Amino acid sequence: MGVNATAATEPYGARVPGALDRAVIALTSHLPDNWLGMRLAILVRRMTTMRLSGDVGLDVERWGLRLRLHPRRNGCEKGLLFTPQFYEAPERAELGARIDRARAANRPFVFVDVGANVGLFSFFVAAHAGRDARIVAVEPEQENLRRLRFNIAANGSLPIRVLPHALGEEAGTLALELHPTDRGGNRTRPLDEASAGTGVRVECKTLADVLAQESVTGIDALKIDVEGAEDRILVPFFKAAPEALWPRFMIIEDTHELWRDDLFAMLHACGYRTVARTKLNVMMER
Repeated sequence: MGVNATAATEPYGARVPGALDRAVIALTSHLPDNWLGMRLAILVRRMTTMRLSGDVGLDVERWGLRLRLHPRRNGCEKGLLFTPQFYEAPERAELGARIDRARAANRPFVFVDVGANVGLFSFFVAAHAGRDARIVAVEPEQENLRRLRFNIAANGSLPIRVLPHALGEEAGTLALELHPTDRGGNRTRPLDEASAGTGVRVECKTLADVLAQESVTGIDALKIDVEGAEDRILVPFFKAAPEALWPRFMIIEDTHELWRDDLFAMLHACGYRTVARTKLNVMMER
């Protein structure tokens, strides 16, 4: 899963897609947002992904931002590169509506991105909420962090604060297990549960500690995608945090089959209601 050292340090603009890749991206990014459109996109984009050597990225603009996206071994980057019209469309629509409300109230939008991966949700919020937004992106894996920081730097300055560690039910150390084919599938495990030899040790903090560290006193939206550890982060937080700190809106990856606690039942008891559901995520507001 390594990246060619030279390609990793090339400045933005050095990896502009060639004529064939531009044609492929132009075609796939204008296909209809339906089953047939997605099947055609999967077929056509192979003309680019199968030619690329290693895990190099392509430099494009999305949401008015300059982003280097790597179409191999990361499903979210591949999706935004080739089919931005499909990429988390319901989630972006819900986030956009709440950003508009904050703008209408003339206040900064506060967004917490837990399990940020390469930060695509954070970049969407930065692009739409403006420079006054407060964005906290939490991600423990080193290559994902490098890509996230590269794209922040490519845009001069963005209101994204990057925290290079994992979250869990208590502060300490966790094992980060790397997915062999998709960087979005990386997951953390307690050290005594981790498979021997498959993980690296990463620092872990609690969500409450991170918010206190960053002086966050209110959250407009929180996205959490941590491959089955959502309950271990959120349940202790909601048991101890003051209601003023509870997010107004949340996007939660639904991996309930891996949870120890019934997170959704607890959230409903805290006054949250489900406003939308996709194949992967549940969106809730209070």
